[in-house]
Amino acid sequence: MGDATFNVGDVQVTRIEEAYGPTFPLDMMFVGFSQDIVDDHGGGAEFSKFYEVDTGMVLCSIHSWLVRTPQSVVLIDTCCGNGKDRPAMPTMHQLDTPFIDRLAAAGVAPEDVDYVVCTHLHVDHVGWNTHLVDGEWVPTFPNATYVMNSTEFDFWKPGNPASAAIEINAGVFEDSVLPAFDRDQVDLWDGDREIDGVLHLETATGHTPGHAVAWLESKGERAVFAGDSMHSPMQVYEPSLGCAFDIDAAAATAARRGLLETCVERGALLLPAHFASPHAWNVVQKGDGLAPVAAG
Repeated sequence: MGDATFNVGDVQVTRIEEAYGPTFPLDMMFVGFSQDIVDDHGGGAEFSKFYEVDTGMVLCSIHSWLVRTPQSVVLIDTCCGNGKDRPAMPTMHQLDTPFIDRLAAAGVAPEDVDYVVCTHLHVDHVGWNTHLVDGEWVPTFPNATYVMNSTEFDFWKPGNPASAAIEINAGVFEDSVLPAFDRDQVDLWDGDREIDGVLHLETATGHTPGHAVAWLESKGERAVFAGDSMHSPMQVYEPSLGCAFDIDAAAATAARRGLLETCVERGALLLPAHFASPHAWNVVQKGDGLAPVAAG
């Protein structure tokens, strides 16, 4: 299901892939990871779907969610982008991927996009916000409103010592956020934000200070675009398993737990930004805990 176009009520959702494969070692990516966690949740048979057993590398997708409401074309997160200078993240440095061709294959040209929703402003979520034209970074989606949380925007602005110390995001604001802002294409929101009466944006902070998620509801069906609230289905089994890139670990864990519990309550499809194949998951009760079940 995660590799195909599917519907949530009257809304059509398509995953647009930039990259997929092994990324970081388990014990680097996830704070507190141990073999005991694997054993506690069914052993290797379950968890081996989400990492390479022989190398211990986490399987990770980098993708956007293309959302077509009855009124608008919405792109949620925009991956790493091409030609971006990211020496601190070699796997994201000076890429040359066919992302725009894949978007076109889904029937959408850059000028067709009405909204770009940035769940947060990390390197691998805003890269295709801009592309290089005659030596200048310009918005890739010329007719789009770029929707960003105001707390998130302020945190990453140059001059903030807290964000300046985060090496992996060096240069991201300047080449992937500011060009859209300078052209009056950025809509900063606080509290919550609605799009077309079917998408409801709210904060789920911890991974970053203004990290947001987007709840989708149409015709009684629900889904949540969870951004980086979690990075692997392993965290559905074990929500206390934190990500090394979480800025506030305690807040991120609380947000993750709350999001997963709400998915169960609402019967909402879980659509994070990096989950391994098949990328779209249901969350179900399993004993005293939770488990991911592939949607489809």
